[in-house]
Amino acid sequence: MWTLISALSAGALLGIFIFLFGEFGDLEIRLLVTTLAIGGFSLTGLCCSTIYKYDKLKTFAALGMATSVFGFIINLTGIWELWDTDSTVRFMATFIILSISFAHISLLLLLSPAKRLIQNIQKATITTIGIVGAMLVVAVFNEFENSEFYFRILGVFAILDVLGTILMPILNKTLSQDD
Repeated sequence: MWTLISALSAGALLGIFIFLFGEFGDLEIRLLVTTLAIGGFSLTGLCCSTIYKYDKLKTFAALGMATSVFGFIINLTGIWELWDTDSTVRFMATFIILSISFAHISLLLLLSPAKRLIQNIQKATITTIGIVGAMLVVAVFNEFENSEFYFRILGVFAILDVLGTILMPILNKTLSQDD
């Protein structure tokens, strides 16, 4: 945890310094994007860590945290061109998508809905997050040259994802007060 705090603090100071005094050359841009990657992947890993305390969710949480760590490493090697192939950007994007999906699901799993309706909304929303993530990864690997229909369906699932994410905590609170 102290390593995470130190890395985030150092990244923040570096980013502030670059914004105030940098010239926005290649090095400064890479440092800023590295700082962004540290913050983003730390956030997704932290979201996944919130459910690690639950025995039946430990494996999912660990997989999400590992995806964030591995995603950071992949993105870092891409940012600094340590690994430069035609697929580098695809893998970078894939791990961003996977890390965000794991984090999103982890936060939804923090809610323990008592009502069957909310449990079903939770399951449907988690499934929808998986579908959106998978569809985005496919689009990345197809260089976004999917059909118009593909993106229409992706949009439908993205809307359902947002709807479920917003409805679940509201209904959980509202319906639990009705008892």
